[in-house]
Formats: sequence, C-alpha cells, structure tokens
Amino acid sequence: MMSVFAALKSRVSEFFARDENRGGNRVLVHEIVSIQVISAGLVGLLAIATLYWGGQWVLQDNYGRWALQWTHELNELGSPLYLADDGEALIRLESFVNRYPEIDRVSYFSKDGSALYSFGNDTQLEPVTDLSEIALREAIEVVGRNDPYLMSSGVLEPQRFEILAPVWKESIPVDGLFDFDPSASDLPAQTELLGFVSINLDFVIFHDRLLANIKGAVLILLMLLIAFALYGRHALRKALAAISDLQRPIKELAKGNLTVKFEPAEHREIAEIVEALESTASALNERDAELLQLANHDSLTGLFNRRRFLEALRHEVMSVMQIGHASALFFVDLDQFKYINDACGHQAGDRLIRKVADELLRSAGRDDIVARFGGDEFAILVRDTNIDGARSTAQTILASMRRMAHIEDERVFHVHCSIGISMITGDNVHHDELINQADIACREAKAAGRNRMHLFRPSVDTGDKASADIGWVNRLRKAIDDDEFELRFQPINRIDTGETTHHEVLIRLRNDDGKLVLPDAFLPSAVRFGLMSEIDFWMIRNAARAYARESEPNRGLKLAINLSANAFENDELTAFVEETFEKYGVQPADIVFEITESLAVRRPLHVERQIASLRELGCELALDDFGTGYSSFSYLQKLHFDYIKIDGSFVRDLPNNPVDQKMIRLIAEIGREAGMKTVAEYVQNAESFYLLGELGVDLAQGYFVGRPVKKPKKKSTPISLTSRRSKQSYL
Repeated sequence: MMSVFAALKSRVSEFFARDENRGGNRVLVHEIVSIQVISAGLVGLLAIATLYWGGQWVLQDNYGRWALQWTHELNELGSPLYLADDGEALIRLESFVNRYPEIDRVSYFSKDGSALYSFGNDTQLEPVTDLSEIALREAIEVVGRNDPYLMSSGVLEPQRFEILAPVWKESIPVDGLFDFDPSASDLPAQTELLGFVSINLDFVIFHDRLLANIKGAVLILLMLLIAFALYGRHALRKALAAISDLQRPIKELAKGNLTVKFEPAEHREIAEIVEALESTASALNERDAELLQLANHDSLTGLFNRRRFLEALRHEVMSVMQIGHASALFFVDLDQFKYINDACGHQAGDRLIRKVADELLRSAGRDDIVARFGGDEFAILVRDTNIDGARSTAQTILASMRRMAHIEDERVFHVHCSIGISMITGDNVHHDELINQADIACREAKAAGRNRMHLFRPSVDTGDKASADIGWVNRLRKAIDDDEFELRFQPINRIDTGETTHHEVLIRLRNDDGKLVLPDAFLPSAVRFGLMSEIDFWMIRNAARAYARESEPNRGLKLAINLSANAFENDELTAFVEETFEKYGVQPADIVFEITESLAVRRPLHVERQIASLRELGCELALDDFGTGYSSFSYLQKLHFDYIKIDGSFVRDLPNNPVDQKMIRLIAEIGREAGMKTVAEYVQNAESFYLLGELGVDLAQGYFVGRPVKKPKKKSTPISLTSRRSKQSYL
C-alpha cells in the first residue's frame, strides 16, 4: 500500500517538475493540484492505517469476547460428560463445534490432566496429550475468577489461539426447602473441580478475508484519488483560466504596449484585478502622453521646443535633398524685451511671451512650424518657399508684431522683433549651420536698427566676424591665465569740495601692437563665450593686490570694483572676496562693489542675498547705470545701496537738455531721502560739473574730474567760490 502511494506521488511530482522545467517557474494550477493530491493522499493513508489498525484492534477484542463466550458454552455443554456417560452431550458438543468453523478442536481432560475426549473441525491436528503440571496448576488457579480461562497465541501466527479453562460445579451446603435465603451473602459456595476443557481457535480465514477487503478498499481509494486529481486539475484550470488569460496582456504591458486589451472576467476578484490593470495602463498612457508633450513642447507657450524643432528641421533638410524644393529658417528675437521684464516682472514677461507665440502662429503659414528656442527667441520653419516667399512671410510677421500692443499695469508696450533668414537649399542642408546662419542674420538685423529682417548671404564679412570672435576667445583665455589684463584707476570727486573720495577700477587689454583696448571691444565676446565670471574674479584679485600695494602711499585709499551679472550668479562670490581680502590685507570698508541696474531689476531676490552677504563683510554697494530701466525708483525701496551712479546718457548733454536736468534733480532728491550718495558719470566739462552741484548731485566722475591712470592718485577738482559757499557740507 505504501509503495503504491509513493509511486503515485513520484509520478505527480515528475509531471509538475516537467512543467516547471518548461516554463522556468512553478505553474499555479499544477501547484494547487499537487497540494490537493498530496493532502488527499495523506488523508487516505491515515484513513487506511486507521482502518487496518482499528480493524486489528476490533478483531482482537472480538476474538477475546468470542473465546470467553464459547468457553462458557463449552463448559456448560461438557459438564455432563464428567457426571455420566451422556451421549446426547457429545452430540450437542459436536453440533456446537461444527456450527463455528473457527473452532479447530475441543478437548476435555480429567481433573488430574489426563485426556478424555477430543473432537473438532480440523482433522490434521496432532493427537491430544495430557496436560503438563504447569498448565494444570495455572488452570486450577483461575477457578472462581471473573475470566476463568487461559488464552495464548503464537508469535508467528497471532490469529491462532489456544484456550484452557477449568470445568467445575458449585453447590450450596444448606439445602433446606423453607429456610433457604438466596440473598444471604455470608453463605460460602462449594466448588468442585470436574476437569478441564481445551479449545483451539483459528481466525486466519476471517483475517485473510478482512485483509482482502481492506486491499480492495485501498485500490478503490487510490482510483478515487487519481480521479480526484484529474478532476481537480480540470476544475482548477477552468476556474483559474481568467488568471492564465492575464499572462499575455501583462507581458505586453511590461513591454510597453499600453494599447493591450484585457478579457472580461466572471469572478469578482479577477474582475477587480483586470480593472486595476486597465486603470494602470490608462494612467501610464496618460503619463507617457504628458511626458511626450513635455519633451516636445515648451511649457509656457505650447510651441515646439528646441529639441523637437531640430527633429523637424532635420526631417525638412532630408525632404529638400530628396525632392529638391527650397525652404526657409527664421530666427526671431524680440527687441527690448528685457525692459518689459525688468519693469513689470517675470510674470508679465511670461504673459507677453505667450501673446507673441500666438501672434507668430497666426502670422505663419498652416504648414509652417513655430518653436520657442528659449527666453525671447523663436524659430520658424517655413516649408516649400523661395527667397521672395520667405521675405513676404517675414514682412507679414513684422507687420503683425508692429500692430500688436501689450497692456500691463495700465502701461502699453509695443514689442518689435528682428528676424534672421537662412534658406534651406540643396547646397545648404546642414541643420547646425542653418541655425548659425539664421542667428547671424538676426544679429545683423539688430545691428542695422532692429525691427527688421535680414537674409543671410555668405560673405567674407561673415567669415571675418567668426574669426574675430574665435580670436578674442583665445586672446581672453590667455589674458586670464597669464595675468595680461591691466588696471586703470579713475578718480571720483566730491562736487562741493572737489576732493577725491575713491577711485573706480577699470580693466584694459593691450593689443599686439602695444595699444590699449577698451573693454567695449572684448567684453561682449567674453559674455558670449562664458568668460565673464573669470574676468570678474580676476578683477577682484588684482584690485586687492593694487590696494595692498598702493594703500601705504595713498592714505584713505578707497576702490570701486564693477562686477557683471555673472559674478553675482556665482554662489562662491562672497567666500572668494573674503578669502582674497584677508590674503592681501584689504579693509572691506574701503571697497565699493558696483552692479548694473538691469541686474538688480532682473534678479532682485538673488542680488539681495549677495548684497546682504557682501555688506556683512563691511563692503559698500553702488547701483550703476541708474535711470535706464522702467522701474528704477520702485526697487530702491527693496535694495539698499550706498551710492547711485546716474547713467552717462543723462549727463552727456546736460546743459542743453532741461528734461535730463529734471531727471537728475529727481534722482538726487530720491537718493538723499533714501540716504544714498549720487554719482554722475561722463562729466566732460566744468559747466556740467557745476550744474550737477546745483541739481543736488554729490559726486562726479569723468574726464573733467580725471582720466584713468595706472596708479590711483588723489586729484582735486577746482570749484567756483559761489558753489563752495552755497554748498552744504558733505555728510
């Protein structure tokens, strides 16, 4: 039985192992069926063992009961044989023995153990011998007990029993007829041993028949287990078919196929899983669409971004090469956009950018592609057009932009644009070169006066400009690395006394012919190629060296260092200043850092943090080029400066321009109210110098005050006696 069950389990395991080897992972249906079969097998094994051993225990108990019952009956039936030669008793005994085939032989012995009678169903038994002394003594001892017999069985044949029991009679000593009391317990019974009876029992046939029945039951149970396994496999496959059907769609979903369809499920749990997977696929599809939108479009305007536009441009270039038609690339840059951004803030600038994007879409053709390159720069791909068509489209865009008015904070702004055009032909198909050409053409349009278009045409000038830019980059790189820049110092004097208060540090570069080059010639290239921050740090370091060298002969030396926007965008600015000043022994109170008004307006929060950190070191701050922006007065309340430097455009023609005079007087009054000193730049003559004093300006800088020199020197400016008397003392 155990070997059959083990073989079944082995076959089931091999079957499931083949499936696992085929798929690499366990199959859920097979695993559930295997668990069911093994569980049913264990239950069946326990049932069979219980049936077998329980049957054995029942048989043993029944054997004892039958033996006791038969012993009593044979005792009663055989008692007459000891009293007289009773033939009827022998007949009754033979009839009783023949009635039970389990009784092999019955033998009667005298009380001394000698054999008297023997008869039975088995004729092959050995002849009856007299009882041994031991058996005789043990049989006498059980007389009167509750179980008056001896039972023994063979070790090799536990189904064969031999019973030896005494045969006796009991009598009551008083046999009066009237005075007999059967309930009296104190009357001892008299026992008289008559002899012994021996019974040989054989239950082998009964036992073998039972085992045959058990084996049949086991075979039936095994067949039921196999049928149960097959049915369970079929039923589970059918019940779990919905889960199996999810395998292919889930694999497709994992591969990125978000359009996969899921079969509807009948069961609630599977239906919820299908619904969750469909929701996941839908969410992933929406996310991919959103990511694709973000990857290809500008978040502010919804136009194509630079990356997506370049793809369209490359595709158009291939089309031009294959078909042979021509197209045009426009590079559009807004004119003076930063003033609106500075005057009204970035949110206003964003609103204007969206409005410009809508206007460009309306002005361009239906098949044209409009993209935002970044900031206030746009690109337009005009498909299948010639030079005249490109010019006409550009003129349409310029006219639309001229008519467009943007209202912000009750102020009206007219924003124009400059357009550079590069034609896409069979001879001009490299997309990087096309963008560079359109950019160059746009710069030419700006240089020619803005609010116009310019068609790129290859020329010697273009090559010369590119070569000049490359030459400046190499020259500036070498000047930074080899300390080839030179410093000049221009005095800034008080108007009321003419005394020098401090010097502005200016940068120069000596050309190959030995002449000095002004910063207007090389700083634009430095900004364009990202070298401005390094030049700012060079200025700070070398100004500190000059301070250490010149402060001893010039008591009270004070320097003003002009920094670009790139310096204030560097988070290491304050740490570098502190380290440099400590190295060269510079007193921070003797240094004034100048920043331009456009930088202060464009990034007030960032600049405010930088100003605060520099002020904590003890440095002073000056606001340069004041008056050129739209919101000059509004942010003076937010950013505190020590000096306001009035832009030279207000001073250049000051004696002949009443508007400039009123503007300067207003700036001086605001500066005085804010606790700031005002400095006028570009003071070229005495008339302007004295007039500035009358307008309330505190300090002056320009050729009339003093030209830039190699070493800082205090140079007094002559003042009129009237001005000296009327001017209040300098605070």
